Amino acid sequence: MREIPKEKEKKIKRNMTILVLVVFIVGLFVSCDLLLVTKAQIGPFFAIPLKTYQDGGTKEYYGLGYKVIKYHQEKGRRDTQVGFWTMPYSIEPTEISVLDLALAFRNYPKDSYQKYYNQYLQIEGEIKKVDSKEKKITLFYQDEEGSYSLDVDCMIADKDLDYSSYKKGQTVRLVGTFKSFDNSKKNSPMKITIKDSFLF
Repeated sequence: MREIPKEKEKKIKRNMTILVLVVFIVGLFVSCDLLLVTKAQIGPFFAIPLKTYQDGGTKEYYGLGYKVIKYHQEKGRRDTQVGFWTMPYSIEPTEISVLDLALAFRNYPKDSYQKYYNQYLQIEGEIKKVDSKEKKITLFYQDEEGSYSLDVDCMIADKDLDYSSYKKGQTVRLVGTFKSFDNSKKNSPMKITIKDSFLF
C-alpha cells in the first residue's frame, strides 16, 4: 500500500482544519442571526433583502439556507417569520374565538402555546376593558366556575383608532400576533397577550 507523503498529509490536515473552522464560523453567524430575529426581533444581519411588498413595507430576506419575512402591512400583519427558502408570504390569519382559546389553553396549555406562539391570529370575542392610555383592548371569556376564564390583552398598533367607539360587552374581531400566555396567578383568569393588533 502506497503511503501519503508527510508534506501532503500536513496540507490535507491544514485544509480540513480550515474547512471545519469556516463551517463553524458560518454556522455561528447564522445561529446568532436567527436567535436575534426570533428572540429579540432585530436583524437579520447576515441575510440579504431581496423583495419588498407593496402592502405597507413587508420585506423578505434570504440567508444561507434560511428566509426571514418581516411583515409590515399598513393595517394587518406585523410579525416576523423564519423558515426555509420555500416559506411562502402569507397574510391569512388563523381564525379562532376567545372561547376556543380558553378551552385549548385550559386543557392543553403546553401544546397550545407551541401551536399559537408567534402565530398571526384573527380573534373574535367580547370586550372586557378599553384602555386608550395603554393602547389596549381586553377581550374575555368567563365561565360560571371560573376554571376556563381567559383575558386576551390586545396591544393596539393602529394609531388612528377611536377608542371611544368601543364599549364593554361589545363583540369585536381583531387580528394580531400571539406573544405570551400566563396562568401563574391563582383565582385569576388565564391571560394571553396579542401584539400589533388591528380591529376590523
